[in-house]
Amino acid sequence: MASKATKKEAVVSTREDLAEHIEAFLKPGGKVQQIPSGVSGQTSTSGPRQIVLSHKTS
Repeated sequence: MASKATKKEAVVSTREDLAEHIEAFLKPGGKVQQIPSGVSGQTSTSGPRQIVLSHKTS
């Protein structure tokens, strides 16, 4: 199991990586679009799907 210090280092590293990616995206003119709450990028395909948890046999 990772120690707390290792986890904190990983978090800092992840944040730094993310900041670098954002900077690289914005530098050539990339823009961030704010999407309203409740809007999804998923489109419904064929309607509701039912999940069968078990098959009962007689």
